[in-house]
Amino acid sequence: MLTINNFDSDATTVGEIVAQDIRTAEIFKRLGIDFCCNGKRTLAEASQRAGVPVQEVIEKLGHLPTGKRLPSEQFDRWSPVFLADYIVNVHHGYLYENLPFIEQLAYKVASKHGERFPEVLLIWDTYEALKAELIPHLEKEERVVFPFIRQLVQAERVNTSIPVTQIGSLQMPIHVMEAEHDAAGTLLFKLRELTSDYTPPINACNTHRLLYAKLEELETDLMQHIHLENNLLFPKALTLEQELALN
Repeated sequence: MLTINNFDSDATTVGEIVAQDIRTAEIFKRLGIDFCCNGKRTLAEASQRAGVPVQEVIEKLGHLPTGKRLPSEQFDRWSPVFLADYIVNVHHGYLYENLPFIEQLAYKVASKHGERFPEVLLIWDTYEALKAELIPHLEKEERVVFPFIRQLVQAERVNTSIPVTQIGSLQMPIHVMEAEHDAAGTLLFKLRELTSDYTPPINACNTHRLLYAKLEELETDLMQHIHLENNLLFPKALTLEQELALN
């Protein structure tokens, strides 16, 4: 089994590392290494793209405390259904609750301070594009992808064949979901740039400061959300579908 102190940086992907120990996500995030949308890159490649020496990354990973992870950190051991339910209840729930609130903040700051801080107008436009990307994405997951994953798990449980549905296979819907994750990741990166790493101007009002704090919180939540799907749930589901197809 992969451990933090025992892996090949030229062969092991960032997504695999975070899948084994979710605590590594915080290290990657601080170093500017994308572990969600581009989690399939090797550690060496991801480090190079972030402009960080791979040995420095390995050393930081090696400083994590050893020992057993809490059950709440062992996402890699969860069943596909449990993962899907967790994503809906935690991450989808977060977005449904916070997207409208952040939208109100972004509009207020842009309308009141756009002349003084022109970047907030771009932040508003970028945020609206991100919100427009996310809402239909969540609906497709909840109505199409996740129900099909549940059917696959049920088919394995009762030892039956792959369920017949209109989508045929999970491969195409998952390909679409990952492409939409990439689009969301690009918009997140743009928001980070526009906000100077979520650092408000010295003379910013409290609403302006709250907006940046909420955008950073959104990025953190969405990065873990995408990681759980791209690097754990989707690979598990595709493997299960392939195994059922061989029966």
